[in-house]
Amino acid sequence: MGRAGGTAGDVEALVAQAGGTAGEVEALVARAGGTAAAAEAIMARVGATAEEAETVMARINGAAAQTEALMARVLLTAAEAEALVARVDRTADDAGTLVAGVGGTVGDAAEAIRETRAILAAAALAVQEVAAITSAASAVVAQAEGTSTEAKELLDGYAPTLRRAAPLAARFVEELTPEEVTAAIRMIDELPRLREHLSNDVMPLLGKLDQVGPDLHALLAVTNDLHLAIVGLPGLKLLRRRGEERVAEENLPDAR
Repeated sequence: MGRAGGTAGDVEALVAQAGGTAGEVEALVARAGGTAAAAEAIMARVGATAEEAETVMARINGAAAQTEALMARVLLTAAEAEALVARVDRTADDAGTLVAGVGGTVGDAAEAIRETRAILAAAALAVQEVAAITSAASAVVAQAEGTSTEAKELLDGYAPTLRRAAPLAARFVEELTPEEVTAAIRMIDELPRLREHLSNDVMPLLGKLDQVGPDLHALLAVTNDLHLAIVGLPGLKLLRRRGEERVAEENLPDAR
């Protein structure tokens, strides 16, 4: 458009020059009057000027065509600019929506950060508790190691005895009946009373056996003499037979 304006200015200057030239021609014609040679020369200059003017008009027409093409391109560029502005408006709207979404996301992120901080605080407490539990577990493991060492020593010491006792224990379990287990349990229940009788009755009697021994020997000697005397009595066998029959008769109803 700047070039077209400059060309139009040149055309106007040429037109003005042509107008001045025409004025000069008229003046020369007036001055020359009837001088044909001068008039012809002037007409030749006017014709050349007219040709130059046509050339300038052709250039003006070309410049106008270029100007129209340039205006068409400007209009196309303006349409593209309007489309671009519309796209920019839509992009701005989308950006506003995106900004609103980003605002909500920022709020959610802040809430998530608060929850994360709470979770981190709880995790820190859990880590402290785990550390305490780990310390306690370490102490228990150390104690268990000591106990395991002692148990290993005991097992190593009793291993031969346990190996020898294993067949006996298996035989005991195989031959033991439920009735025997019940009797053993009852006997174990009677152990307190048995202990009491042993302590109060049997043990004192066993302590006096050294005193009772001679008396028992004397009693056995007297019993033997009495037996010999009874055996020596006449009719003892008859009496004995009658006694046995009497006892048999008394026991007969019980046997029935």
